[in-house]
Amino acid sequence: MAKSWSVLAVGLVLAIPTFARAQGSGPASSTPDSLLKWSPATKTVTFKLIAGVPGRAKSPFNFDGYTDGELTLTVPEGATVVFNFVNDDGTPHSAQVVPDAKPLPNMALDQPAIARAYSRAAGEGIAQFGTDVIRFKAAPAGNYLVICGVPGHALSGMWIRFTASPTATQPELSETPAH
Repeated sequence: MAKSWSVLAVGLVLAIPTFARAQGSGPASSTPDSLLKWSPATKTVTFKLIAGVPGRAKSPFNFDGYTDGELTLTVPEGATVVFNFVNDDGTPHSAQVVPDAKPLPNMALDQPAIARAYSRAAGEGIAQFGTDVIRFKAAPAGNYLVICGVPGHALSGMWIRFTASPTATQPELSETPAH
């Protein structure tokens, strides 16, 4: 009996690190670049925007594991942007592109900074495992934020940076220090 308990204990010790890695030691359990696709022929950027990723983030109020503007998505001005939004958290979340201005809004704005750059239920949020496809043109050029529009979530750090750049020739994801 003692031998079978030893085998079980060794098996658990070996399995726990594998399970922890599968749960995500980094943002979104993947590299940021795996979240991004680019079609130069159609000038289309596809970005997997995951709300409430467990793992390295400071809180469940995150996009792709990043909070407080720690991730910047830069795209060519005029590109078609497709956010494949998924809510991985038990709390409802949404997404809306807003002006990069302080103070942060407490909730979704009446109008996004870029036409059609918002998820359905922007103010109420989408339930756990809910999805939406957000499609818009990255124009005009400028610096923006992607926030969760559910009241209080952006103020709790649930936002990343978004830039429509007149000089970019392809999209780029970069980690940015929180300000």
